[in-house]
Amino acid sequence: MDLILASKKADKTIVEVEGVGGYYTWSRKFPVLSQKKLAAGLLVLQPRGFALPHYADSSKIAYVIEGECIAGLISPEDSKEEVIKIQKGDSVPVPIGATSWWYNGGDTRLSIIFLGESGEYTPGEFCYFFLTGAAGILNGFSNELLAQTFHMTKTESEKLKKDQSSLNIIIKISEGIKTPDPCNSGIHKLVFNLDGAKPSVEMKNGGVLTSVSVRDLPLLGDIGLSANRVVLEGGGMLGPLFTADSSVHLSYVTKGSGRVVIVGLFGKVVLDTKVDEGDLFFVPKFFPFVVEADEGGIEFFSVKTSSKQIYGALSGGPKSVFVAESPSILEASLNMTPDFTKSFKSKIAKGAVIAPP
Repeated sequence: MDLILASKKADKTIVEVEGVGGYYTWSRKFPVLSQKKLAAGLLVLQPRGFALPHYADSSKIAYVIEGECIAGLISPEDSKEEVIKIQKGDSVPVPIGATSWWYNGGDTRLSIIFLGESGEYTPGEFCYFFLTGAAGILNGFSNELLAQTFHMTKTESEKLKKDQSSLNIIIKISEGIKTPDPCNSGIHKLVFNLDGAKPSVEMKNGGVLTSVSVRDLPLLGDIGLSANRVVLEGGGMLGPLFTADSSVHLSYVTKGSGRVVIVGLFGKVVLDTKVDEGDLFFVPKFFPFVVEADEGGIEFFSVKTSSKQIYGALSGGPKSVFVAESPSILEASLNMTPDFTKSFKSKIAKGAVIAPP
């Protein structure tokens, strides 16, 4: 399998405005993204920083790493704007074709990681269509067409294009402009806080794994994605696990450092590397993997290309495939004595997918 699985930090700057913010992606030096039609993007906004309204050619999940944000989402199905306030730990599905904008209304830096599947135009990247600004789609139409379709005079259409010609895709909103107030009545269907939710797996001194799937946010069923947040304490370990539904994992390290080991076909190690904050790493479908935290612990956010959370656990306690196998089958296939087989199964049954140091 010709895949480069080494972890990488964002190395491509799409836009960067001093004192306002920037948007960063992973270049083709990490070819697994284009090979598997995945994408990742990191949005950083300083206070009053604003990402202009846009839509994209693929679906993704946003996760707030730090700060707080006011976001607007418009579904092409009902054309109703939902304005929500999100904060650290919140995950937000963004469907294909949905228009969104992002505004840092807080006093500290905002960082959001977007993970998902890329579209067909530029494999390995999200392709954005901006409604406004110098890169906006309106600039592609003549003044005459805009005047006719928007029921304006030609002078008004010329002014429309001229006034936004100096706007970057990320700008700083003036203090005199009042942004919409969030209406969090719809937040339950758009936002899931992974930092504060009840963990799916919790191990004392080991860490926690929290998931969001179609059961939590029905919108994930439409976009075919789900997500995890894993926090491992110093020396804690996740796995070995494998996705049992042909989905793949794309993970971003939000804090700390550790080691990632991935095993491929015929028991061959395809990745054994150190990862730290800002690294992106990929786990192919069916490949078992382990993440081990360094002394200071590690936290990472993962998007899975399935709306469900289906895993095969090797050392995951009672759900381990080794525990489920018949003793005689396990004895024969591992070439072990009956006593050792019994001991092996009982020890695995006591564990979980997260192990303490």
